Amino acid sequence: MIHRITSDLPTFKPVELRPGLNIIVSDKLAQSNDGQTRNKSGKSSLLQLIHFLFGKEGETNSLFRKPALEAYTFSIEFDLKGALLRVSRSGASFRWLDIELLTGSTAAWPIDPLQGKGTAKLAHDKWRGILGLAMFGLEENLGVYGPTFGQLFSYFVRRAENGGLAEPTKQAYQQQPADVRVGLSYLLGLDWKISQEREQLRQEIAAAQKLQKVARDGGLKNVVGDPKQIFTQLTLAQKEVDRLSKAIAEFRVLQDYAEREREANNLTRRINELADEAAQSRYYADELRQSLQSETPPEVSDLERLYAEVGLVLPTIVRTRYDEVRRFHESIVRNRRLYLEDELSEAETKVEKNKQEISTLDGQRSQIMQLLHTHGALEHHTQLQIQLGKAVAVVESLKQNQKLLENAAQQVAELKIKQGQLFLRLQRDLRENQSVIAEAVLAFEEASEALYNDFGNLSIYATESGPKFDITIQGQNSRGVNSMQVFCFDMMLMRVAGKRGMTPGFLVHDSHLFDPVDERQNEKAWAYGAGLAKKIGFQYIITLNSDQIPVPQNRSTELPLEQYIVEPKLTDDDGGGLFGFDFY
Repeated sequence: MIHRITSDLPTFKPVELRPGLNIIVSDKLAQSNDGQTRNKSGKSSLLQLIHFLFGKEGETNSLFRKPALEAYTFSIEFDLKGALLRVSRSGASFRWLDIELLTGSTAAWPIDPLQGKGTAKLAHDKWRGILGLAMFGLEENLGVYGPTFGQLFSYFVRRAENGGLAEPTKQAYQQQPADVRVGLSYLLGLDWKISQEREQLRQEIAAAQKLQKVARDGGLKNVVGDPKQIFTQLTLAQKEVDRLSKAIAEFRVLQDYAEREREANNLTRRINELADEAAQSRYYADELRQSLQSETPPEVSDLERLYAEVGLVLPTIVRTRYDEVRRFHESIVRNRRLYLEDELSEAETKVEKNKQEISTLDGQRSQIMQLLHTHGALEHHTQLQIQLGKAVAVVESLKQNQKLLENAAQQVAELKIKQGQLFLRLQRDLRENQSVIAEAVLAFEEASEALYNDFGNLSIYATESGPKFDITIQGQNSRGVNSMQVFCFDMMLMRVAGKRGMTPGFLVHDSHLFDPVDERQNEKAWAYGAGLAKKIGFQYIITLNSDQIPVPQNRSTELPLEQYIVEPKLTDDDGGGLFGFDFY
């Protein structure tokens, strides 16, 4: 329990606490408005101070690192596991806490924070680790998503500004479902590791499914092609690698490749020239043959007949002269024919010569081309190697992507099997802990029955996501019912977790919890809390505004509220708050 909270700040109002119910009241003055009552008296700051002295609240925006407060030291005296300790901390040296033993011993703690001495200075994270082990039995290195001191402690000192009063099962707005399942399973004595493993599994499944979705949507195709056709792409890419590999394996480097290539080109050019010459010679020979066939000397009878037809008779002298001319003409024709025959023979000879030369040159060119076909230049060989390297890189990329997608699909399938196995483990764990669940259900029912005629229900059951903690109270949508759900749930935790030694020994409720609740229900809640605290031995601390306390004639219980009010009495007047002055 907490005995007192003090400070070297001269205006700070010390808090003195007792076993059982403790009520810290802020008087609402006549001139006060609702905002002043809740913002200036420092009731909520008291909860922040408790967190600060138990190793939390060290962030830059912490109330105790503000210029107005950081130079001052705050202290808390509390007992835990046979030791009464005073713990002190300031905003100026927020990373460190001073631990002082007042009475008793910490030697029996799992880790002795004082190491057999009367005092010690501990880092705030080290202090939280020791408190987690001593207060909740938390071992070190419980892994990702494992329970932590801050997570569990916040269920017993809920802070309204963090959303701690919004839902019974959550101690902060930002608390994730997995964190809720792990924390409550740990406090109630269920197998919390199932929820831890389930969250790790959920993260792995989400990552694998994200990769699968990217692949299905074609998100990887800019890297290695369309994933939907990756096997086809890989097959074709491997074919190209095989082709290039074979070409390189069969490649023979010809040192004078360029010279041989030029020689082949020259031969081709000469062959083309000879072919053109042969064509021209054949055309000339054809013309000569036609000339030989068409050139024949005219017959004398033809000429005489021509003259006879026109009625002329050639004289004898003319005929003699004509015979001489005919003989001369025949001589000319004969000489021309001999000339044409010589020209034809020469043309045919040239055609044949060209043909033979073409055949010879073509043979030489064929030999060179065969050599060029079976060999190559060094530059060509280097280019083939570069192409092969690129082709191999594409194949390797495709193989890696194929393996990645196959592994992702396999991983999702395997993880879903594990998910089913975890669900079976959870069902078995809940069956084996039916007595614990029954105790929690009955504890919640008892608290809610003390407040309402139609009591509420707490249900704990297995789901694919982990254990589910459901709370129902008749009229749960009405104003104030949610606050009473939180109250009943916390009383259940004090009973069930307290039985296992898994509480700090105190429970703190801020006045914001009771704001939306009518005074009759509030009074019943305080009476039940006081009775349970006395029955099972814990300290119940509540902060209230004076106008939340019903006048004696309107009270519905026999709880003597005035007897539980402790120092200090706060007001929203200037200087009447917990710190004794206003600051921002």
